[in-house]
Amino acid sequence: MVQVTVDPLSRIEGHYRINTEVDGNGVITDAQSNGTVFRGFERFLQNHDPRDAALMTMRICGVCPVCHSIAASNALDELFGVADQVPKDALVMRNIHQGMNFLASHAAHVYVLFGPDLANPAYHDILTQYGDTGNAVWDELSGRFMPLINHSNGTHYPAGSSYLGALREFRRLHEGISLVAGKMPHSVLQNVGGVVYSPTVADIQQLGVYLSQTLKFVESFTLGVPLETWLENTYRASSPERAVNFVVEHLQELVDNSLTNNDFSHSTGWGDAPLFAAFGSELVGETLLGLPVSLKLDRSGGYEDPNTIGFLSYGVFFKPEQGDGYDPTSPAEDRVIPSGYMDGNLQPEKFDHTKISENITHAFYIDEEADRPPWNGLTVPEDDPDEIDYTRGSESRYSWIKAPHYDGTPCEVGPISRLLIMEEPLITGLANAFEENGYSPVNNYTRMLARMHEILLLIPEIMTWIVEDLTPNAKVAVHTELSMARNSEGMGLWEAPRGALGHWVASGSNSMTTLYQAVVPSTWNLAPRNAQGIPSPVEQALIGTKISAAENALGVDYSNPLGILHTARSYDPCLACAIHTIDKTEKNPDRIIRVV
Repeated sequence: MVQVTVDPLSRIEGHYRINTEVDGNGVITDAQSNGTVFRGFERFLQNHDPRDAALMTMRICGVCPVCHSIAASNALDELFGVADQVPKDALVMRNIHQGMNFLASHAAHVYVLFGPDLANPAYHDILTQYGDTGNAVWDELSGRFMPLINHSNGTHYPAGSSYLGALREFRRLHEGISLVAGKMPHSVLQNVGGVVYSPTVADIQQLGVYLSQTLKFVESFTLGVPLETWLENTYRASSPERAVNFVVEHLQELVDNSLTNNDFSHSTGWGDAPLFAAFGSELVGETLLGLPVSLKLDRSGGYEDPNTIGFLSYGVFFKPEQGDGYDPTSPAEDRVIPSGYMDGNLQPEKFDHTKISENITHAFYIDEEADRPPWNGLTVPEDDPDEIDYTRGSESRYSWIKAPHYDGTPCEVGPISRLLIMEEPLITGLANAFEENGYSPVNNYTRMLARMHEILLLIPEIMTWIVEDLTPNAKVAVHTELSMARNSEGMGLWEAPRGALGHWVASGSNSMTTLYQAVVPSTWNLAPRNAQGIPSPVEQALIGTKISAAENALGVDYSNPLGILHTARSYDPCLACAIHTIDKTEKNPDRIIRVV
């Protein structure tokens, strides 16, 4: 048995490590997800004016601050008793603010945080065994996804074209957000009762220009076909089977046109999503399309026991046609992307926020009650440095992340959960196809394809909010004053790009904050075990995964653990959000293998 630790794991928002045990066949047999920093946002919001939360909680994360400001504002709307009065145009502004951040965050993850692993040197060694076709595919992967500075085997590779293009779009979307929200990150738009700025006609026109320019990148680089063609045959397909058939037939046409001359370039229609869709999956690429090789990402990052995993969405984006106000409990019919829960067998249930709780059995917190709902949450950090040790294994406490669960079940949150719960045809069809063929329906391949696909279906929604639903110079807030928050409670249920995000707040007789709890996406996905010893989603996904590239195609390589990198990074980990003292004890020794 070999211990393999990746520390830090994420390329951004760090303080996160994965520790695994790997057997002699290169299969991960155990995993611990270690959050390694205590931040304390839930504590220093106490005794503050609750209105500070909309601005302060944005500092939890610089990649997705918008979702925190909206979740906080939603919680304050209920705390102040005005959720049913928030003007329609304020809700549309929240949609646009969040929607553009969704696009930017997803682009950053697909192209900058996950994508560079597709250009890992191991794939060069695997693909080039397959002659001209393999060489051509490697040239595309490296030419699109290489990061800014990359040297491999003495060769310097320039940054990938798609990587650089995504950075430009990330900046463009941030400029668009800044136009109406003051700045980005850490905008100043959201507030209790609505937003603080009503856009002008010129603002609305400029927002449309920003989004149109992003659409050009999506059609040219991401898709390779017009967006409307893609959506008409996937998102708006009449059945999941039709959506999957369209994608497979489209990929087959690309393959038939390319295998003779081994040209898989953007100019021949191979957008980044089709390239990933064809060569990322054993089932799609090798079995259905007859390709000689794939990255086999559908073989890793899945769930072996459907009884120990669920899929959760709180719902996101208000429906403008419903007018002013909203229900803080987020009924499924009230949001564009609905709330809901699915068990591990993909059976849907109605969402019930009272089933959410957090467990600290394996986390570095002190509480005589190991399990608490957010309304009664407590965040007291362990203060004995001898107790803060990440090396004691799965039976110990080993993380600063709490372990949320829904009715006792750990849940994956994020794009694939949202799209499965809303019964989006393509992702539903793919999940069904993988399950029918003996694969886990949710795996590294389907998880990443869902994130790419969500970018595509959101663009026309955002454009509609901008062009049709937003009224210039409209009323965008209702009056509030501090006394309205006296002895009250509020809950803000929302979705970050990474998944389900909830803020809970309570106030006392002086209207000051007495409780603040944030249960965030990476807390759900990257938690330690719960009281029953059930591993978190990422831990379950790692156990059973092979450590090296393409199912150990080149043998077991503990020094290049792509199985860990792909799996953990497929959740878009954001540890700044997930954990609420840096270890100065120097007690924690180096692992047998450490990847930095």
